[in-house]
Amino acid sequence: MRMSLCHRPDGSFWKLALAAIAGGLFAVGAFAQTRSGGTLNWIIAVEPALFVPLTTSAGGSCDLGPKVVEGLLTCDYELNPRPLLATAWSVSKDGLRYRFDLRKGVKWHDGKDFTSDDVAFSILALKHYHPRGHSTFANVERVETPDAHTAILVLSKPAPYLLLQLSTVNRKMVNLKLNTIINI
Repeated sequence: MRMSLCHRPDGSFWKLALAAIAGGLFAVGAFAQTRSGGTLNWIIAVEPALFVPLTTSAGGSCDLGPKVVEGLLTCDYELNPRPLLATAWSVSKDGLRYRFDLRKGVKWHDGKDFTSDDVAFSILALKHYHPRGHSTFANVERVETPDAHTAILVLSKPAPYLLLQLSTVNRKMVNLKLNTIINI
């Protein structure tokens, strides 16, 4: 007579499962302590085709890219938007204009300033080339850049999900210099 692992009369399955859970909780507690500095060695299961998740939602790019580039927003554990590259934001009463005040003093790898032109390029590149960008940014008609530290997304109709979408791992801002590679 064959017996499934879950229904063994000696209860060994449940003992093993309980031991695994307890061991996992112990391991989580050991790794929960934060430490600043040092070197992180990270194993990635699949080598990403792209480093920055501008045109892909593949796992490797979404794992690595956010360690190098950031989005306008991030979110807390309750999914509330929090500042990142945007220090403040507002949404018009009709939901058709999203204004972002950008963090000053942010530099790209080449020493150039991060500006609202980078935001405009990134939003339009995401809209045109990212697998989910066409639907996420479908209502974005244009991005206005009245000065170097202000970006205004102008929508054709309200998109109440937009702030949360701008805080995800695949909505990162990239350098306008990429426009020489991706012509929008």
